[in-house]
Amino acid sequence: MINKNTVFFSGGTGTPKLLKDGIKLFNEQKVSIIGNTGDDWNFYGLYVSPDIDSVLLTLSNLLDTEKWWGIYQDSFNLINFLQNKLGEQIWFNLGDRDAALCLLRTYLLNQGMNLTEITNILRSKLSITPQVLPMTNQPIQTRIRTPTKIMHLQEFWVKYKGKPEVINVFFEGDLRETTTQVLEAIEAADIIILGPSNPVSSIGPILAINPIRRALQTTSAFCVAISPIIGTNPVSGPTGKFLKAWGKEITPIAIAEMYQDFLDLCIIHETDGSLIDTFSNYNIKGITENILIRSPEDAIHLIKRIMEYC
Repeated sequence: MINKNTVFFSGGTGTPKLLKDGIKLFNEQKVSIIGNTGDDWNFYGLYVSPDIDSVLLTLSNLLDTEKWWGIYQDSFNLINFLQNKLGEQIWFNLGDRDAALCLLRTYLLNQGMNLTEITNILRSKLSITPQVLPMTNQPIQTRIRTPTKIMHLQEFWVKYKGKPEVINVFFEGDLRETTTQVLEAIEAADIIILGPSNPVSSIGPILAINPIRRALQTTSAFCVAISPIIGTNPVSGPTGKFLKAWGKEITPIAIAEMYQDFLDLCIIHETDGSLIDTFSNYNIKGITENILIRSPEDAIHLIKRIMEYC
């Protein structure tokens, strides 16, 4: 069992895939997950926090791992009634039990609690041991600039299926504040793992928060990132479009460029071995491994490989 204080930075898909089975290797009381809230969304008055909920549902074994969002075998009566009986034009899918989770979050927000307090309550109710921390209590939105409009990330990815051309990706909100809990977790960490999530829209909003970036630059923890890119192909999602909008090449070297001020180790796919020497230009150690997580064994092997270097 791994007894080191370990912090994961997580979006909604890549890192949860690593955590689902990899978490079994850890003393879970020593694990914290800092989650992205840049794609939080208001749906008919319900406060939806997709990436935080993906972490909570993963750790409580409720996540639908076919879709990698929502609750396994959830029903969609709420959505269907809105669409079919009330004539609403719905493009955001939210299951009934998923909506119940969001309803409780919204209720507690309206009672004056902050997102960190509420996430801790949900964590407890779902019998989750690791600490799950929103990156901030302040509202921050990931916005996508296209040739015709600026839109929320959920609109771009869910409503428009990621099809529009992307001119820029930026974060709207107060980036000067995080929480005491996040900073304490980073300060106490022995190992920090940035999972194979989108470096722009999943990890990017977390790193855009000034005190979090500064904490990473000064931490004594060993910082590891897993590339979400193989060759010139992102593993999933709109990573390619977003990197291009930020003027980055779509290769694992983009991870070195974006994280070079704090990263110690980057794990890239075994087919990208020719790039290893380039990482030394950024004072980062590069190693190759199978970074595709398609089975419990893949996740466990990848965690063990990380620990060999930590």
